[in-house]
Amino acid sequence: MVDLIQRIPPWVYIAIIAHGVVLGTVAYLILLERKIASWVQDRIGPNRVGLGFGLIPWLKDKHMFGLGQPLADGLKFILKEDYRPKNTDRVLFTMAPGMMIIVIIISIAVIPWGGWKGDRATITVPAGMTPAAAIESALPPHHELISVDNAAAVPQLLDPHVAVPTARNVAYVHGWAFQIANLNVGVLFILAVLSLAVYGIVIGAWASNNKYSFLGGLRATANMISYEIPLGLAVLVVVAMFGTLDLAVIVEKQVHYWGGFWPAWNVFAQPLAFLMFLICIHAEANRAPFDTAEAEQELVGGYHTEYSSMRFALFFLAEYAGMITTSAVCVCLFFGGYHLPWIDLIPAVASLQPDPANPSVTTSLLWCLIRAFVLFGKTLLIIGVFMWVRWSLPRFRFDQIMDLAWRALIPIALGQFFMTAVVLWLFMGTERAFMRLPGRIALALLVGNVVLLAVTMLVSTLIPAGPDTNRKIKIANSRFARTPLPAGAA
Repeated sequence: MVDLIQRIPPWVYIAIIAHGVVLGTVAYLILLERKIASWVQDRIGPNRVGLGFGLIPWLKDKHMFGLGQPLADGLKFILKEDYRPKNTDRVLFTMAPGMMIIVIIISIAVIPWGGWKGDRATITVPAGMTPAAAIESALPPHHELISVDNAAAVPQLLDPHVAVPTARNVAYVHGWAFQIANLNVGVLFILAVLSLAVYGIVIGAWASNNKYSFLGGLRATANMISYEIPLGLAVLVVVAMFGTLDLAVIVEKQVHYWGGFWPAWNVFAQPLAFLMFLICIHAEANRAPFDTAEAEQELVGGYHTEYSSMRFALFFLAEYAGMITTSAVCVCLFFGGYHLPWIDLIPAVASLQPDPANPSVTTSLLWCLIRAFVLFGKTLLIIGVFMWVRWSLPRFRFDQIMDLAWRALIPIALGQFFMTAVVLWLFMGTERAFMRLPGRIALALLVGNVVLLAVTMLVSTLIPAGPDTNRKIKIANSRFARTPLPAGAA
């Protein structure tokens, strides 16, 4: 049994734990959302259902702050009637919510939860053998080669076609990535997969054979087309800074300090890109104030009007799971991922790194788990912003949402990318490939952000206003042509 467990790749265990934690968190995010709504509205919120459900004797009268509410909600959805109206497309109607939740679950795969679990080793390469082949044969199961000492000074060490003339010792670091799938195009993978989630909304809206649902699907499509552009440009700004699409590498390049004490997180160098990314993931998730696709006052329920029971629940589970994924990506791109500032300066923690040049590698599995909790904690803070915004801002009109994207975010995102390209060309030259961002360049990028913001505010006063699609009009012969005065007023 022990041998069988050792043969299972580490990513299998990480996948089981990560998906279990994410799906369990989804249930309690719904409880958190309801509690935040109650706090904003000055009421108590759900606090009566405990984990005993009135059945377990020693928990029968314990409410436990309402922690059983998500379980009660899930039980309610399972027991409700699974209603499907006539004249709907039965296959597509059933497939739509499942498509949304599957797409969101798949996108979690490339989140770099904890860097690399690695170890240092030394091997004697026989004469006439290539170091790459010797290291490959000595790697433990499921391990990958991370780095080789003196590889930069002696490139032949990793050349698979160059053998050493005499026997020599080669020191190297090997290990496995603390993530489900270590893709070198992780950012592109997440953007591509998450863009498929809108198909679940559109298919569900079309299959419902309902005018309100159809309008909700059209709005969701317009949202996706409009906000994917500034979202992609905000990500492209970060990609241009580091020259890679690998999400793990982007995190690793932020695990250092400017001036020896300030965390080298991208949010401090590119605050405008972070704000654009945050706005766009709100719109992509159809969260308030961008939730026109399901506006109750206008469309009854939008794309999910005709859904009930667990099919209805899957739409909302996918929404909250999507919030977790996009928030985790936001943390990886702009907040250093699993980096916990200043703790890695402690000698006991620094000694866990077998490769000082690569701070993402650690010899401790416990430290990988702590990093995962750090990343997850930062993710929950971003999710808190989602909920705070929902219960603070009113819903935009649909024309305002389109204006925000096409007349504001897209031009600013193009200017942000152009400014970043100019700064990198002026300050980094040919030395930019796969290097950490120096403090002077980060300061130049921050100044560029301030200048871009000032120019945007100036230009916004000069460009003509958009069409007034919600102007007041006079109605002939109507008693409401003039606002009636209160009784008794002059």
